Amino acid sequence: MERHFASLAERRATSGFPLFALEHGLDEGELEEIGKQLRARLNTGLRLAPHWLLWTIYAAERGYTYEGGEYWQSFEDVTPGWDSRDRYRVTAWFSKFQSTYNGVVPSGPWASHFSIIAWPITHAVLPRYLQQQFARTLYDLRFMLARLTTIEPAVIGRLIANNVYHASTRFEQFLQQEELVGRIVLALLHQDLREGEEPLLPATLDRIVADLEQMRHARSWLREASRVVADRFKGIGRGAAPTSSGEVQASAERQLQEARPDIRPDLRLRYVGDGRWTLVIDVPNFKAIAAVNPDIRQFLRQSRSKLNGDDVRRPAGWVLSGNRRAVLKAWPDPSRPLVSFESPNGVVDHLLESECRMSPGPIWLFRIGGDGTAREIVSRLMRPGYAYILASPDEFEDLQEGMTGCAIDCSDICAVRVSVPSDVSDDYMQWLRRRNLELARTIRVWPAGLPGRNWDGEGRSEWLTSESPCFGIVPDHPVDSYIVTLDDGAAMAFQAGEPGEPTFIQLPQLAAGTHRLNVKARRSAALDGLGGVPTHEGYLELRVREPEPWIPGTNSHVGLVVTSNPHDAALDVFWENELDLTVFGPEGRQVIPHVSLEDAKGEEIYSAQVCPPMDLPIFPETWKKRFLEYLRRENAEWRYLEAASGLLTIEGQELGRFDVRFDHDALPVRWVLRHRGEAVSLRLVDDTGQEGAEPKCRFFSMETPTRIERLDAGSALSGFDVQSPGGLFITQNGKFRDLVIVSTGLSGSGLEGLGVQPVYDSIADSPKSIIKHMRILRYWRTARLAGFLANARRAQVVIGLTTRLHGALAGRDWGRAEAAFMRSNDRENGFDHLQSLLDHRGGFPAVLRRDAVSIEGGRKAIASWYAELAARYGVCSDQALCTLAVDIASRPHEVPRLYRDRLPALLKRIMAKPLLLRGARIVALSHACADNGPAELLPRWE
Repeated sequence: MERHFASLAERRATSGFPLFALEHGLDEGELEEIGKQLRARLNTGLRLAPHWLLWTIYAAERGYTYEGGEYWQSFEDVTPGWDSRDRYRVTAWFSKFQSTYNGVVPSGPWASHFSIIAWPITHAVLPRYLQQQFARTLYDLRFMLARLTTIEPAVIGRLIANNVYHASTRFEQFLQQEELVGRIVLALLHQDLREGEEPLLPATLDRIVADLEQMRHARSWLREASRVVADRFKGIGRGAAPTSSGEVQASAERQLQEARPDIRPDLRLRYVGDGRWTLVIDVPNFKAIAAVNPDIRQFLRQSRSKLNGDDVRRPAGWVLSGNRRAVLKAWPDPSRPLVSFESPNGVVDHLLESECRMSPGPIWLFRIGGDGTAREIVSRLMRPGYAYILASPDEFEDLQEGMTGCAIDCSDICAVRVSVPSDVSDDYMQWLRRRNLELARTIRVWPAGLPGRNWDGEGRSEWLTSESPCFGIVPDHPVDSYIVTLDDGAAMAFQAGEPGEPTFIQLPQLAAGTHRLNVKARRSAALDGLGGVPTHEGYLELRVREPEPWIPGTNSHVGLVVTSNPHDAALDVFWENELDLTVFGPEGRQVIPHVSLEDAKGEEIYSAQVCPPMDLPIFPETWKKRFLEYLRRENAEWRYLEAASGLLTIEGQELGRFDVRFDHDALPVRWVLRHRGEAVSLRLVDDTGQEGAEPKCRFFSMETPTRIERLDAGSALSGFDVQSPGGLFITQNGKFRDLVIVSTGLSGSGLEGLGVQPVYDSIADSPKSIIKHMRILRYWRTARLAGFLANARRAQVVIGLTTRLHGALAGRDWGRAEAAFMRSNDRENGFDHLQSLLDHRGGFPAVLRRDAVSIEGGRKAIASWYAELAARYGVCSDQALCTLAVDIASRPHEVPRLYRDRLPALLKRIMAKPLLLRGARIVALSHACADNGPAELLPRWE
């Protein structure tokens, strides 16, 4: 093996391609014999170091068969006698391989987080569990790869990382290693290699291809990608090393200036029945901007965004996701970009200001299509015989024939539906002109052949870079010829046919971006006598983009609009019913939701229908109610714990199907659970690679939920059985932390044993003690759940701890009254009792009780209203203190994170004003219990 790798390294010295430990060239029998001898030496206690190269190959082989779950458990299963402490030697072995033979070095954020297992998995080139996704990605992006003008590995890897759709979390982590990804693509698709420049040993490449071809669909995907790409790769430059980051950035920024990415969102109106419409925004993918340079790509991945007309903050990376459609509740402000980010970035902000805006208004025109969707007509051109929606901040007056009022479900906007008659009177024309609207002339232009996407009927359409746009032009009166100009280039003349006879114009394939096609019609000599007839002139706007892979149900379905928040929710968020799901479609139609779970191999391990057919539209509160009923009804929690990913399918039959995928976010340090009969075992997995830095482990029992117990890290790494009734387990190593609540067995006899009877340590009247318990409350609220009745038992713990916190700040009698309120079924009497404890002269308690629920606008609006009310009645004139009171009343678990070093001093001040916090709790409880459902402790303002 030493001679083999030395020879291979010498052959590659001129090309710069690194080596992989998987390029050993051994057959199955030789690998089996090596493994047998290594395990024999291990079991007899002999030193491992003399055979470090063979151990490196052995570890890389385990990385190749890695299934995406736990590397070390599978390694130990096939290597009896392996000590978990020996894992740190693996890094040293691979580092020696790298320095001796120019081995590949793991790169990207994933490699820095999983610093040990990143070596064997990277040296496995392409682990089997990623191969099918990789083949599908190459197939999806084959045309983009074919158009590359360079085959630098880093450029190829960056292109794939920026344009992959619906990838699992693990696959996205793999793609962060852009240099490695690019080299694998070259190895799989580039068939004309120069001597000594092969990125992979042919035997290793043959092995990967053979494994790929054994998988369903992967063989045909790979062959089709090779067919499209191979010829285009011939004859173009190939470099021995990646282009410097400065050169790549300068080139990308020049490209950005030459063809600015099209990031203008589409605005549409969707009919929901009873004369009402909703405003839907469809945001283009920002991946073209992400390709400018790594800094901008990182900014877009890590920055939260917000839509103009919506208060919801979209999670980081939303503009790069596969589902960027949302329903707006307020009409956008035309003076601001339609998308904004919470932190500034010079390049992105400049593009948003110039390219990401709606038309200026003050009147917006939408034409109603046959699918029930009204698309914006930017040219403000109307045609006889068509129906439109006009929107304006002002009321429409003096409505003409065919105009009727309608409503758009947005604040501060008025609307009217217009059916343009065939014969338009002078008064009608004047009405349109006063509003800067124009009635169309009589030369019709339309996309011919393959229809242009999102054709609005008035000059705007969308095309792919792989298509040649074609348009038909037909007049209803004599026209001599058409003069056509593309992007201010040379003008070309086309002979016009007789009236009613179309002329077809086909354009070449266009680069991504926005193109303008100007069309001028020369009038016929037969019309010379009519001097007043104007020359017809107009333009077509062609928005050209790269192809996106089609996922059934996720793109271009006109029947369903599905939005989920967060857009990239992990499986834990979905299964704990914290996903806000909205489904819009034709009113009165029904959809059926299904859920399925897959293991790390991608095999389905569970599938079920969530509930009977649901009527459209579906709003988050309806979805959460139905999914909660499903979770209580189905006994699938252990299947969920085994799952690596989940899929929610919204089946609408002819309306289409929409899939939402959820993945487990594997942390470098994490708890892993196993269910064996009645027992639940818990084991700590530490992949951080920090030798000598032992993870810290803590435990909070459900019976004593504020008392910290230390756990031995060694015992946690070996695994242990969880004792009834379970509790909260926390582990942390450096900046990585994992929290899980495990519920198991009964806490006692009879029905009471289904729940728990928590006993809480007393909370001292000091900021230090209060902050400590606020943090413990956050642990309990944010931990993922596992096991029997975990959600119900956590709720018991959280309610008890929250009421005690409020009692420590607002008085023990108040805390007891809140606890009684949560237990009581008589909500009105409960509020009466709480109101009596405000003990304030004047109308402060009565006004709180009367007006609290009527305040809308979320936490900020409520805090502002409460501060004004508290000042008016002499309770407190400090707005910052009033805001803190509202935060403690509505989200006490978040307060230490929000206020940090300022909190101790502020707590001292607010503890001297218990009336201020009691009033804030009345407001919070009024909102939490506003829907007459089960009593809630905290409102859902965000």
